[in-house]
Amino acid sequence: MVKTYKRETAFALLIMLFVLCWFDILTGGNTKAFAWAEMLVTPIFAFVAIAFGADAALKQWPRRDQQPPEEWGER
Repeated sequence: MVKTYKRETAFALLIMLFVLCWFDILTGGNTKAFAWAEMLVTPIFAFVAIAFGADAALKQWPRRDQQPPEEWGER
């Protein structure tokens, strides 16, 4: 399986968004950081949802080369 770094990228984007908001709060709101945060919040949260949701869904999806144990059909 190939490592894609989806979750790591999503986490880094969340940290970047947090830093933008925190910078705006610390400087009293006189910067354009809040405008950038407002503009980027939807794409960042969409990417985070897709990255973590796809990861969880793909881990639960059975692969074609996997067969259930033979004991499952004995009931």
